[in-house]
Amino acid sequence: MRRARIVALDIGGSHVTAAVVDGSQREIVAGTRRHVAVDEGAASEVILETWARAALQAVTALGDGVDGVGIAVPAPFDYGRGVSLMEHKFRALYGRPVVSLLEEWFRDSQLEGAPVLVANDADLFALGEWWAGAARGRERMIGRTLGTGLGSGFVAHGRIVTGGPEVPTGGEIWSLPYLDGVAEDFVSGRAIAASYARATGRELAASEIAERADSGESAALGAFAEMALHLGRIMEPHIARFKPECIVVGGSIAHAWAVFGPRMAAALAPVECRPSARFEDATLLGAAALAQT
Repeated sequence: MRRARIVALDIGGSHVTAAVVDGSQREIVAGTRRHVAVDEGAASEVILETWARAALQAVTALGDGVDGVGIAVPAPFDYGRGVSLMEHKFRALYGRPVVSLLEEWFRDSQLEGAPVLVANDADLFALGEWWAGAARGRERMIGRTLGTGLGSGFVAHGRIVTGGPEVPTGGEIWSLPYLDGVAEDFVSGRAIAASYARATGRELAASEIAERADSGESAALGAFAEMALHLGRIMEPHIARFKPECIVVGGSIAHAWAVFGPRMAAALAPVECRPSARFEDATLLGAAALAQT
């Protein structure tokens, strides 16, 4: 039976976003979104309480119970067992059964007994765009998130694909060897910043470079063109194996789609390449879709 309403959480390093998603409408329920700051260096009990509080605040705003909880959590994480393997942030949670502990926090609340499912945030971005965004109606798609780093997600027939001959190990592209480094060294916000610095001697954030590119500055346009070229080359073997109908690009850098989108689309042709339709909401919607499966 399809669940009607899901609490979705998107875990970030400095905050957690929670909202209730109407599964039948595939939309976030108005007035339920909560954005709560998180101290990633805090004790495990404090971190988990913050996450649980955000979820409970979203449900309280709804005024009714829900049928499940979907959570987007960054890697490394044992998603099958619900255990955190992160050491670069949320260190206090390393090795702890996060899902079981959250279920304890949900006792005697509107979320008691609701099944809790977790998955990688980049995977859920892709699933959200398939379920309710730019790839809706497509059978096979690849999601790319471009920000500080490079995220990836492969979706086939509404299922996240992380294993098998069609995808790289874990569905991860960022760490694959490429040229004299790994893919993320050439396709990310820091890659854009490095390319611009080589051309100009100036160190700027990717967002500032995007503004300069939008105004027509040649060095800024060149930095984005270089990134698009590398992404096309990196994606070529994965497109050949997975055979997606479209590729959807999200993340903070995707807001500069007008600057680099046409070049990226050309680099990935003949597969259609689109900007995200949901941006920050895509991961929440993907978490809800996960909890409905």
